[in-house]
Amino acid sequence: MIESIAKCPVFGKCGGCSHQDMKYEIQMETKKREVLDILNANHLPAPEDTPVYFKSGYGYRNRMDFCISPDGPALRRRGKFYSMVNFSECAISNPGLNSALAMVIEWFNKNKEKIDVFNTKSRKGTLRYSTTRSALYLKDSSVTFILNSDSDKKEEHIELIKQFAAEYDVPNVLVGYCKFNSDQSVDENAVVIKGSAILAENLCGRKYYYHSQGFFQNNPAVTCDMMQYCAFEAGEGYDTLTDLFGGVGTFGVFMHDKAKEVLIIDNSVSGIECAVKNITENKTPNAAAYCCDAMNLDSFAPRYTGKRNIFVLDPPRAGLHKNTVKFINKVLPEKMIYVSCNPKQLAQDLVALKDTYEMKKLAIFDMFPQTRHIESIAVLVRI
Repeated sequence: MIESIAKCPVFGKCGGCSHQDMKYEIQMETKKREVLDILNANHLPAPEDTPVYFKSGYGYRNRMDFCISPDGPALRRRGKFYSMVNFSECAISNPGLNSALAMVIEWFNKNKEKIDVFNTKSRKGTLRYSTTRSALYLKDSSVTFILNSDSDKKEEHIELIKQFAAEYDVPNVLVGYCKFNSDQSVDENAVVIKGSAILAENLCGRKYYYHSQGFFQNNPAVTCDMMQYCAFEAGEGYDTLTDLFGGVGTFGVFMHDKAKEVLIIDNSVSGIECAVKNITENKTPNAAAYCCDAMNLDSFAPRYTGKRNIFVLDPPRAGLHKNTVKFINKVLPEKMIYVSCNPKQLAQDLVALKDTYEMKKLAIFDMFPQTRHIESIAVLVRI
């Protein structure tokens, strides 16, 4: 391993980053090698000249879920769930997120004697997380304070959070809840203390809305590269483009001109509500958003009969459910672009589709520099 000097003073202690001691070009080559080796091991030949797209190695993340420790916002110590590491700035977080973190730290220190910190071992206490999000290209951010819903000190902490909202320049402040015996850092039913639950970001010249408690790509700069790659590889002239696991419609809205009709499908209510908003905002009347689980798509089948169809797939780490694979093999879109955050699952899904689809192209995107995680996009063509 070719070493590099870690930018973060708590690297090696904090569980967030694993690669800061590696030169960035070595990080990318290591991740590329991992993806290619996994595919080759599954008899899915991938070219050695597969491109790797990247942007900045630091200052890219737009979301961090900070645990609350007795000393303030923290991340878990590497390999130790119950131990925390405190710091004043996160090297991989974007500037707006670090600014919000500094405000939360200051607020915590001013109210330290009043704050009842949740203890993850005893499962007692009140304040559990400060989940922070900040747009990279627009001035928009949020802090969601997660409280133990079983605590009898919630009201006192809500008053402290209201003080934070009034005193600090964070446009959106929310309070969410989590039961003592579970561990969640977001709450779709979070209560707005200030501003809105909806944030906005600019991607490829388009404004996208997303829910502060929902999914949105963590690295906007690399997301734009992925959007442009998908649009280029898609081609054009389709009857229907389906953005499956579409979330807020990131790919579907951007690629609306590739087909006469665009279907954005996701099982998140808040994600689809934002997709509808994004369709309107970006004036894409040929797009429509549907809240539906990818395991139950049979009702959409007639819409593909006798048409040129393309699917963009961006599933979670668990990949494609067997019902989804069955549906794909039933409607047989002409082309599919599979966006994956899990190379092992990508390989498994490509094997499941090997009788009907062939991988024609592969590209790798370093969505998560300084960590072991990687994003891949496979272009699949019907055999």
